[in-house]
Amino acid sequence: MKRIPEETIDRIRNQTDIVDIIGNYVQLKKQGRNYIGLCPFHGEKTPSFSVSPEKQIFHCFGCGKGGNVFSFLMEHDHLTFTEAVHKVAELGHIDVDLPKLTSDETLSAPKETSETHKMIDMHQLAAKLYHYLLLETEEGLEALNYLKERGMSEELIQTFQIGFAPNQHATLTSFFEKRAMDLHLAVAAGLLSERDDGKIVDRFRNRIMFPITDDRGQLVGFSGRLYNQEDGPKYLNSPETPIFNKRKLLYHFSEGRQAIRKHEEVILLEGFMDVISVSEAGLLNGVASMGTSLTEEHIGLIKRVANRAVICYDGDRAGIEAAFKAGNLLAQGRMEIFVLSLPSGKDPDEYIRTYGAEKFNTLYLHERQTWTAFKLYYLSRNRNMANDTERLAYIDEALLEIGKIDQAVEREFYLKQLSDEFDITIPTLKEQLQRAMQELARKKPRETQFDDFANLAPPPDDDMSFVHAGPREQQKREAHYVAEQHLLKAMIENQDAFSQIHQLLEGLVFYNDDFQALYTHLIAYYLDGNEASASRFMDYVTDMRLKNVVSSLEMLESPEEQTIEAYSDYILSMKRYRLEIKIKQKEQEVSEKMRMQDHEGAIKASSEVILLRKSLANKDYDSASDETF
Repeated sequence: MKRIPEETIDRIRNQTDIVDIIGNYVQLKKQGRNYIGLCPFHGEKTPSFSVSPEKQIFHCFGCGKGGNVFSFLMEHDHLTFTEAVHKVAELGHIDVDLPKLTSDETLSAPKETSETHKMIDMHQLAAKLYHYLLLETEEGLEALNYLKERGMSEELIQTFQIGFAPNQHATLTSFFEKRAMDLHLAVAAGLLSERDDGKIVDRFRNRIMFPITDDRGQLVGFSGRLYNQEDGPKYLNSPETPIFNKRKLLYHFSEGRQAIRKHEEVILLEGFMDVISVSEAGLLNGVASMGTSLTEEHIGLIKRVANRAVICYDGDRAGIEAAFKAGNLLAQGRMEIFVLSLPSGKDPDEYIRTYGAEKFNTLYLHERQTWTAFKLYYLSRNRNMANDTERLAYIDEALLEIGKIDQAVEREFYLKQLSDEFDITIPTLKEQLQRAMQELARKKPRETQFDDFANLAPPPDDDMSFVHAGPREQQKREAHYVAEQHLLKAMIENQDAFSQIHQLLEGLVFYNDDFQALYTHLIAYYLDGNEASASRFMDYVTDMRLKNVVSSLEMLESPEEQTIEAYSDYILSMKRYRLEIKIKQKEQEVSEKMRMQDHEGAIKASSEVILLRKSLANKDYDSASDETF
């Protein structure tokens, strides 16, 4: 695979006007120094999409997406990095010598480490070997027949690049050895395993192999399925590696991205076979997690391309529980949710094989439940509805769920449904609902107070103490957050500023996880000899979320004078905040010790609080080390 030289990428980036390129896709109007338009990545009526010709970046203040000219085309046209470079050169009429694209080439961003590149290359080679062994060898025939018996065509096997790992210890190991590949790196990549005696062997044996790609279409792992024995887990996934993280991966997400955008919704499924069967039924917008529950990272991926999800998990008890859990997480992400419950407890793959694709499509289009309807069903199935006490408890629970509905018509619809089911008048139900909501508000005053000022908060990080913060604490937190913003922005834009701030930090860690991740990337970026450039740094950072953070920082207005004194003040603000947090933690420890009647421990913790408060008063902020956090 030929990579585009860095100097060629720089030349294309420097000779391109991002406004001209994005203007081919978005109607832009000049506003001050920037251009604005309607964001192409989410529906909106008021423009929140901004393009800076000065910094050659874009950022949407509505959905948070941001980047440079290459990442815009990658996101909008579903291109790899190299394809985006080709397209920018073409649209900008820039005459450069670029390597030709091939149909089967896997392309990626220019600044991944050489090790991760080799890991991805190893996975591509392994996938080709496994696929060949399944389709072309005698030892793969049993696995191939198993797949065909389950209704899978050879065309579908080709499309999903399904393979087979023989029941031998050194099939892949020997394959790599003959190519003089680093076996220890293959162990780190999760393809091979090292025994206690030091011998290296294949990790996957006697399994049907499903290749797993990341959100950019790079092959980063496998899931191997047993097919003719009961010894061992049904699915064996790649272990956690630098390129494989189950919390961040959804099976078929990259391949289904275009269909998800087209349908404006994603189908959430439980298994790989479900995704493949649903795909064969004509629905290409299905994805599945790697044998884990849905995570916030998964929802972040989905929200890049759709705001509506149809949960279609197995119809058994475990599937219903999983659907309820996933739906609650999606609801927190403010997504529109539907649930498709299949009859007879079947999973989608079984249902399609039993009743056919057409019947499944009819269910998908016409039998899906709203999230409220599913929650009411979920609550009722956990109650004995023949018992008066249980029925009354269910009505109370159902009213609380109905009370969460924003739309008056929808709320009235479910009240009427409840009224008809239990022969209770709607005014009576409304009166009970009002009392229930008042009682809920009375029991949770702190949460209600938080809601009143939550919109004043800076972007969230992993500091959960914010949930319990009052307005004064929130103001302090915002000051420390702004300090971190300005420091990181200065370091991105100016290498001298980076050197000065790096020295002043003296190992101090950014409290915001995204900022700390970007700071770590910046250290490596400048060590690699790169010059200060937000647009170029965005290409260096491979994580799309972090690219968005860079674009949001670049859109901030900086104070006119950024001096060493100003940087020192920002760092003092960071240290002060840490000390205040440490004091709070110690005060909580005192309360906990008192509750446990550990008087000696409480006295010791109280003494520490006093010392810390003295440090705060004397501005000795170094008393709170980063080991605390």
